[in-house]
Amino acid sequence: MSRRGGSAAACCLLCIGLVGNLNGIATAGPGFSRQLPCAFETSKFIPLSKETEIVRLNVRLLLSGTGSKGGQRPQPENLPPDKIPSFIVQESSADILPYANEDIEMLDCRISPYYTADAQIVWPGRDIRANSSDAWFTCTITHTAGKYTTTAFLVQERKEKEDPNPGQLLPGVGEQLHVSAPLLVHSSPALRRSGLARDVWLHCAFSTAHRAEATVQWVLQQKGGHRKRLMAYSGSSKQVEGLAGRAEMVLEEIPKGNASLLLRNTEVRDEGTYLCSVSVASLTAEQTIQLQIEEKPTVTVNVNSLSLVEGEQHKLVCDIRHYYPHDIQVQWLREPKDSWKVPDVVKNVLSSSHRQSSNGTYSSSRYFLLTASLRDNGHRYTCRVDHPSLQSPIRRSVTVEVREATSSAWLLLLLLGLAVSLLGALWYRRRGKMTSRPNLTRDGTSGARQKSMQRKTALARERIQPGSGVVTG
Repeated sequence: MSRRGGSAAACCLLCIGLVGNLNGIATAGPGFSRQLPCAFETSKFIPLSKETEIVRLNVRLLLSGTGSKGGQRPQPENLPPDKIPSFIVQESSADILPYANEDIEMLDCRISPYYTADAQIVWPGRDIRANSSDAWFTCTITHTAGKYTTTAFLVQERKEKEDPNPGQLLPGVGEQLHVSAPLLVHSSPALRRSGLARDVWLHCAFSTAHRAEATVQWVLQQKGGHRKRLMAYSGSSKQVEGLAGRAEMVLEEIPKGNASLLLRNTEVRDEGTYLCSVSVASLTAEQTIQLQIEEKPTVTVNVNSLSLVEGEQHKLVCDIRHYYPHDIQVQWLREPKDSWKVPDVVKNVLSSSHRQSSNGTYSSSRYFLLTASLRDNGHRYTCRVDHPSLQSPIRRSVTVEVREATSSAWLLLLLLGLAVSLLGALWYRRRGKMTSRPNLTRDGTSGARQKSMQRKTALARERIQPGSGVVTG
């Protein structure tokens, strides 16, 4: 960024600040090219209390046209006919007019007194006068969409101490303050997002009304109030002192007004608030840029399609890996065949805990057990992942096909049943034969045969007469 480009962008902010919506201020009056509404803020001490309150007053910031000769001040009769105090920026300041084309509805402008404790601020090109009572102000302009922020020092020269309270404005008095802007510091954007292992520029620029040596310093402020000084540039020595290995500044660009910082190979630990501080003479302006690390997740599902039999179960898993920060939203959805219908959110989904890897990113998973039903046939189950790093959610789908039990399956079940029945019948038949077999004696003859032989023996004995040895008929 060149000196002209940096000062122009910064001055653009100075010209177009807005607080409130003041009627008749958005357009320039005669002798002016641009006029913008701002709020003048000052602190008021509350008597019998240690507290202070902020008092706000509507003011306008006027830019004279480039056609005025020799920086001649616009005449009072050319000012709008109202009693709103006016800050008239002289042409001897930086050339801000060409860059005052932003939409004033998107800008916030606040002007405040800059108290010097009656000490004169030494500035290149300005004389030191014993009886002077210059009034200094700071003007902060912020783009409400976060595109940029500018801090400007304004000074009103006074030849005599005619005002015991310089820099104070009274409501209802259309006072005219002719001011110059000796120093502007500009940064953009207010919030910078970056992925891991990237090179990212943090833009900071400054502009001065006179050639002067500037001192630049970059500081990283992280959670817990920890501050780390990264880079420092001295205008007197024209040297850059690097205190962080991956932070760089372009040495030859700094005298031109480009104080931007380059961070190489970004890491999670680089996240935080970066402060760009520019000091010229006895004035110091500071801008902040928020760096937010965002790494997009990688999303996968364990299957792309499923073919199941009714009643069969299958586990569906959605893996989300390597994302940062850990704020993430994951849902399993059952999507109907008709695209115009709203998907149903799957219930009873289980989640794993966040697992952090060595580079600071996180991983997790979401899963559930699907029991196949005929109503699922042709439907898709989609894992939907939303994360701050994504412009739109990531979707990974599984197409499910569910079929009814076929005749071959029934035949298999029938054959299995018949086989079991046959084996049972054979077992019972064998058992029945074992129980119906006659009992055998020790010599192998059956009990009935033995009884028959015993009867025959008894009959033979009856026929033999005792002592005669004669057998009767």
